[in-house]
Amino acid sequence: MSTSALKKIIQNGIRDLPEEGLKMVADFVLFIRVRLAHEKDLDEEKMMKFLSKELEQLSASETAHLEEEFENYEKDFPIEQIRK
Repeated sequence: MSTSALKKIIQNGIRDLPEEGLKMVADFVLFIRVRLAHEKDLDEEKMMKFLSKELEQLSASETAHLEEEFENYEKDFPIEQIRK
Protein backbone atom coordinates (compact mmCIF):
# COMPACT_ATOMS: atom_id res chain seq x y z
CA MET A 1 0.00 0.00 0.00
CA SER A 2 1.34 3.45 -0.88
CA THR A 3 2.26 6.11 1.66
CA SER A 4 -0.50 8.43 0.44
CA ALA A 5 -3.08 5.63 0.75
CA LEU A 6 -1.93 4.89 4.31
CA LYS A 7 -2.12 8.58 5.24
CA LYS A 8 -5.65 8.77 3.83
CA ILE A 9 -6.73 5.71 5.84
CA ILE A 10 -5.32 7.30 9.01
CA GLN A 11 -6.96 10.68 8.31
CA ASN A 12 -10.33 9.05 7.64
CA GLY A 13 -9.94 6.89 10.73
CA ILE A 14 -9.43 9.80 13.11
CA ARG A 15 -11.86 12.25 11.53
CA ASP A 16 -14.73 11.71 13.99
CA LEU A 17 -12.82 10.60 17.07
CA PRO A 18 -13.62 12.43 20.31
CA GLU A 19 -10.88 14.50 21.96
CA GLU A 20 -9.83 11.62 24.24
CA GLY A 21 -9.34 9.37 21.20
CA LEU A 22 -7.28 12.04 19.45
CA LYS A 23 -5.06 12.33 22.52
CA MET A 24 -4.49 8.57 22.39
CA VAL A 25 -3.56 8.78 18.71
CA ALA A 26 -1.17 11.67 19.45
CA ASP A 27 0.47 9.64 22.24
CA PHE A 28 0.87 6.67 19.92
CA VAL A 29 2.39 8.82 17.18
CA LEU A 30 4.90 10.20 19.70
CA PHE A 31 5.69 6.63 20.80
CA ILE A 32 6.32 5.56 17.20
CA ARG A 33 8.52 8.61 16.51
CA VAL A 34 10.60 7.97 19.62
CA ARG A 35 10.97 4.29 18.77
CA LEU A 36 12.02 5.02 15.18
CA ALA A 37 14.42 7.71 16.36
CA HIS A 38 15.90 5.29 18.87
CA GLU A 39 16.41 2.72 16.14
CA LYS A 40 18.43 5.31 14.24
CA ASP A 41 20.68 5.65 17.30
CA LEU A 42 20.10 9.33 17.87
CA ASP A 43 22.07 10.65 20.76
CA GLU A 44 20.34 11.85 23.92
CA GLU A 45 20.64 15.57 23.13
CA LYS A 46 18.92 15.20 19.76
CA MET A 47 16.20 13.08 21.36
CA MET A 48 15.55 15.73 24.02
CA LYS A 49 15.30 18.45 21.37
CA PHE A 50 12.90 16.30 19.38
CA LEU A 51 10.72 15.57 22.41
CA SER A 52 10.71 19.24 23.43
CA LYS A 53 9.56 20.24 19.96
CA GLU A 54 6.80 17.61 19.99
CA LEU A 55 5.61 18.78 23.43
CA GLU A 56 5.64 22.43 22.33
CA GLN A 57 3.45 21.56 19.35
CA LEU A 58 1.08 19.59 21.55
CA SER A 59 0.94 22.46 24.05
CA ALA A 60 0.22 24.95 21.27
CA SER A 61 -2.65 22.84 19.95
CA GLU A 62 -4.09 22.46 23.46
CA THR A 63 -3.84 26.23 24.01
CA ALA A 64 -5.57 26.91 20.70
CA HIS A 65 -8.31 24.45 21.63
CA LEU A 66 -8.88 26.14 25.01
CA GLU A 67 -8.90 29.60 23.45
CA GLU A 68 -11.51 28.40 20.96
CA GLU A 69 -13.63 26.85 23.73
CA PHE A 70 -13.66 30.07 25.77
CA GLU A 71 -13.81 32.52 22.86
CA ASN A 72 -17.29 33.91 23.71
CA TYR A 73 -17.38 32.86 27.36
CA GLU A 74 -17.93 36.35 28.81
CA LYS A 75 -20.67 37.04 26.28
CA ASP A 76 -22.39 33.69 26.78
CA PHE A 77 -22.05 33.69 30.57
CA PRO A 78 -22.07 37.29 31.83
CA ILE A 79 -21.28 37.85 35.52
CA GLU A 80 -24.76 39.30 36.17
CA GLN A 81 -26.35 36.05 35.00
CA ILE A 82 -24.16 33.96 37.31
CA ARG A 83 -24.94 36.06 40.42
CA LYS A 84 -28.73 35.61 40.07
